[in-house]
Amino acid sequence: MTDHSNTPPSPYGHQPPDPYGQPASTSGSYPPPSQPWPQSPAAYPPQGTTPAAYPPAGYPQPPAGATSTPYAPTGAPSYPQPPAGAPSYPQPPAGAAPYPPPAGHPAAYPPNTPSPGAPSPYGQPPQPPTNGSGTPYGGYPAPAHPQQSPRPKWKTALIATGAAVVLLSVSTGTAWFVATTGTTSGGITALGGGNNAGEWDVPLPNAGSWDFTTALAFGSWLTDRVVIRAQKDGVLAYDLTTGKRAWGIPSPGSQLCGATPDLSQGKAAIAYGSNTSCDHLAGIDTTTGKLTWKIKIPAEKSTLANSINVPRIMSANGVAVTELNDAVTAYRLSDGRKVWSATASGDDGCHVKDINTAPTRVAVILDCTFRGGTRLQYIDPGTGKITKQATLGQLGLMSSLLSASPAIIRNESGGQNNFTVYSDAAAKVTEFKTPEVDMLAMNTVAFVSGLFEQRRYTIHGDRLYLASFPENVPQSMRSRNKALAFDLKTGKQVWESSGTHDTILTYIRADDQGLLAVETGDRRDLAPRLIRLDAATGKVTELATLPQKYGTEAEKARVFERNGAVIIIPWTSVATRYAVTYVNTRSS
Repeated sequence: MTDHSNTPPSPYGHQPPDPYGQPASTSGSYPPPSQPWPQSPAAYPPQGTTPAAYPPAGYPQPPAGATSTPYAPTGAPSYPQPPAGAPSYPQPPAGAAPYPPPAGHPAAYPPNTPSPGAPSPYGQPPQPPTNGSGTPYGGYPAPAHPQQSPRPKWKTALIATGAAVVLLSVSTGTAWFVATTGTTSGGITALGGGNNAGEWDVPLPNAGSWDFTTALAFGSWLTDRVVIRAQKDGVLAYDLTTGKRAWGIPSPGSQLCGATPDLSQGKAAIAYGSNTSCDHLAGIDTTTGKLTWKIKIPAEKSTLANSINVPRIMSANGVAVTELNDAVTAYRLSDGRKVWSATASGDDGCHVKDINTAPTRVAVILDCTFRGGTRLQYIDPGTGKITKQATLGQLGLMSSLLSASPAIIRNESGGQNNFTVYSDAAAKVTEFKTPEVDMLAMNTVAFVSGLFEQRRYTIHGDRLYLASFPENVPQSMRSRNKALAFDLKTGKQVWESSGTHDTILTYIRADDQGLLAVETGDRRDLAPRLIRLDAATGKVTELATLPQKYGTEAEKARVFERNGAVIIIPWTSVATRYAVTYVNTRSS
């Protein structure tokens, strides 16, 4: 299920817990030297100390007496330390590479380390990243310091209206970081006992580096023939049978900055622009792999270094729907023609708090604080007319619209989640509370505010599937969660999953039989599994085991399944090695 809610500050008052848990000891060889360390908050050494393995052996050492400044190669920008009083996290074992920075850490803008000689899948020579004025960073993105100046009033309004501020390195030639063709292998444990059933993957050449923004995917789509990844530098499609690149579209501008989360009638739209403005929209025909139209759209230039204001972009019934600065606009996916536009601001003093779409509906939450609270509106995507409306009362800052059909509003306060379900007539159906659930975004790795977010939940019929908040697995550096099923008519919890392994569940889809999911596993000792959770009981049935080398690939990813084939497309390069993974779990 696609989520388009705003990116809130942490409700827990601290950084999210390490999803991999804590190591049982500081000795040993986890992970093997050839593997990158998994995500952990220990990206920086504690203030006032210089661990023996920091900087890594073989690199220039910091000047004598330097104890609190993280290592950076000569000429590289200085990265800020965590604020005073921030929690101290454990360091990796001596001699191992430092942990990558945690997702969303405001001071964790890591160096960019792709190979300058790597080929471009689009046939273009790579260009060095610059700071926007033509000066290369020497392979490192410039640090951003949003805390150094007070945020202007209009920036606060941008967050409320759903515009996104995304930290992206400003490069025009980074398309070469994804391989042009997948590598083919086999030997999986296949459904029915077969093997060599078909497997390929597309490596990320910069996997394991500290650059988590270059590999950021804005959208991923599946057709009958290809799997498609829309990322910062362009759109790449790979043949499902062979893993070879079927087609590629480099970004029409300096970089992509958005994409429709789903296809509508085989068509999609991408947003793109310069390093300061996301001000264009383009259409893609996924059958031909061609851009079909390009238009300019309203946008605001960013006032923060290395950030960009991104309009929210969705799709519904043949149109691309964008939202920026309280204006909601629909463009026809076939030719880019503007179909309608509506503005929330005006005499009512309202603004758009959140927006979501379904094939036949656009749902909007309007915050009218000084005009009677908040409102829920249903809009016809073809005409822009309001079809239904309901008064909601007051909602907290953490509220979001999880779904447009049925309309489900999540309101969080003090760690307590409250869900309200509305009918097609915009009438309240039920309201219920849940225990602490995982609503952290899976597709943010840098400073992001308002970017549409992919979260760990899905909906089918009258059933809402959530995930419990991850907890550490004892004696292991990973976390586990459980699937939770709720009845949307009564608000009652139906079950908690049983029979799952000690790992994270990533949902693929739900249907009448229950919930299809992947246990993400672990590269060291736990192979990923394709599983089904029974709709009535939540009991697990194993469908297939995937190769262990793909452990953790699906933890923060969009996962598809079709006729026994599992396709994994990570949102970021955190704890991943591949841009795309394909495993056919059925015997040939």
